[in-house]
Amino acid sequence: MKQDRFTALKERTRGYMQQYDPAFVTEYMRRQCPLEAGQVIAQADRLMGQTFTFEDRWDMEPCAVPYTLKEMIWDYSPNQDPEWIFMLNRHEYLHKLLLAYRLTGKQAYIEKLEWYMEHWITSNPILPEGTVTTRSIDTGIRCMSWQFLLIHLIGEGLMGQQEAERILDSMRSQFSYMRNGYIGKYTLSNWGLLQTAAICHGFLWFGEYLPGDGLMEWAWNELENQLALQVLPDGSHWEQSMMYHMEVLLSCMKLLAYWNGDVPKDRTWLLEKTADMSRYAMYAAGPDHCQIAQCDSDITDVRDVLTKAAVLTGDGRFRFAGFESMDLDSAWLLGRNGICRYGRQKPRRPEFKNLHAEDTGNVYVRNSWSEDSHFTYLTCGPLGSGHGHADLTHISLYYKGRPFLVDSGRYSYMEEEPLRPALKSAQAHNVCVVDGESQGIPNGSWGYDSYGECLKTYYREQGPVQYCEMAYHGMLSSGQDCLVIRRVLMADPGIWLIVNDIGCRGRHVVQEYYHMDPRVKAVQGTQGMEGGWTLCSGNISLNLLGQTGFMEEPCMISETYNQLLPSSCLVKENRFTDRHTDWTCLAGGDVAMGSAPVYQYGRPQPVTETEGGSRTFAISPSESWVFLIWNQETFKGGKMYLCNGIPIYAKAAALHCRNGNTTLYRLRN
Repeated sequence: MKQDRFTALKERTRGYMQQYDPAFVTEYMRRQCPLEAGQVIAQADRLMGQTFTFEDRWDMEPCAVPYTLKEMIWDYSPNQDPEWIFMLNRHEYLHKLLLAYRLTGKQAYIEKLEWYMEHWITSNPILPEGTVTTRSIDTGIRCMSWQFLLIHLIGEGLMGQQEAERILDSMRSQFSYMRNGYIGKYTLSNWGLLQTAAICHGFLWFGEYLPGDGLMEWAWNELENQLALQVLPDGSHWEQSMMYHMEVLLSCMKLLAYWNGDVPKDRTWLLEKTADMSRYAMYAAGPDHCQIAQCDSDITDVRDVLTKAAVLTGDGRFRFAGFESMDLDSAWLLGRNGICRYGRQKPRRPEFKNLHAEDTGNVYVRNSWSEDSHFTYLTCGPLGSGHGHADLTHISLYYKGRPFLVDSGRYSYMEEEPLRPALKSAQAHNVCVVDGESQGIPNGSWGYDSYGECLKTYYREQGPVQYCEMAYHGMLSSGQDCLVIRRVLMADPGIWLIVNDIGCRGRHVVQEYYHMDPRVKAVQGTQGMEGGWTLCSGNISLNLLGQTGFMEEPCMISETYNQLLPSSCLVKENRFTDRHTDWTCLAGGDVAMGSAPVYQYGRPQPVTETEGGSRTFAISPSESWVFLIWNQETFKGGKMYLCNGIPIYAKAAALHCRNGNTTLYRLRN
């Protein structure tokens, strides 16, 4: 009987490998991905000496520092970060040994690969209570990694029956362990999905060796429920962290790869959720093709994910946003058919440039899909999970393709690391802070003692102009209510007006923070006006001007887990009683910023800064913009206003003057 089932497994994997065509894929990697292929061999060589780095694009907790384990101890962390142990036990790096064998023909790589799997099984008994090496999430990831290795090793005749069945027996035990330890909250967690996806994939390939006690049916039903609950209608993952959005998405893609583009009708929900999440990832990437730091996320190039999405969904928009030619990781997953399909696929420019993700309060705005475009990320939404940060009303900003204002990142998950709660706090984001109290007060690495209640984000665009209004209700430690509203007006030339409106009874101090990309240098004195700064990234400059002046302070930015970069933060401080309003504007270095008086109909004096006002942006002698934002309802006097002789009825508007002609854009009534 054992021989029969292994024979069936061999036939199944050999049939797959014939379509996959390892020789074709290997030659493609050598020819089209020489840099990546060289990196694979280098990492495989380190693994031969039990030296580990975790530097792959989607390693959840990367570590670029090489550590050597002379004795292979699976529960030891050389840098005292338990995340290193978790990364070690996920085995996502082991396929580098298989690829190095294909690229070089050296059998020693296969021998070491099999040694690692055998050593892990011998050293790590599957106990009901679990261990640091067998956490449920890591078990799911490890089993998924093993499955792809087994498909290739058995299908290419590189592993015999005895070795394969020992691994499959262990995987059977690990599947039962995950099911028996499964708890209700996993339905709403990336932890749960990474487990069920591995179980579902395992039954597609190795069903003869896995428990026949209803586990397969349970896993598929749970996976469908997980995706329905975790992936919101706008395509975002509820945890509000792009890093984990991608992990969930990639797990779905590994499942879809099984059907090679022909998904059965009872699994179309998997394809639909994959397409939705891929679309969200496409819009959330900046002009440099990188996901921005959003809650617990690193700065990571997303094109490999969109490349896979193009093949698996057939959507040419993902081909447009993916790599020009398929990357090594996608080729490893999708084989010859995927490589050829991607090469034939026609890219299709997305119909829209911007995304208002209503379910998460996230807004992504760009003026084009080019690599030198302007890009704005705004957020004011629910906390999500412990991966969420106190970032209500945060803004990240690219100008001419370069990041200028950024999120500070995550750096570490270690409880004793003081930067962990600091980087989660409001002070590490581009927001306003009242009396030094964060809108969300972190409690350790994963919890919060309090968090503001966000209101629904308003977004509207008209032609080249976009407007966003974000608000949340918070409470100070004194018990005092605090309402924070941030209004942002943007236009395609690369100009921004940020208006803050804060209501809090009594006397208070408010600080407004803007963290700069580490490659940006700030120079004071823009346009000779108080509060003016020029932000320089290479030969590209962006002017920042505040209603009151900013001071420069040092800060740390973490673009990648375990890494820190020194940078600067511009901070503006104001004292107020009961209510505070002010503005900050940004524009390219050749744009002159100023103001224009706004008059209420029937009133001789211009409106005050508290009521609202305008900022002007002179692009050239023949072209200018006027941005107008009102901070309060007009309940006395005329409802119409005049600016530059133009009648206006709105709470947010923009005037575009070009060659003597003026266009009015009304963005909020």
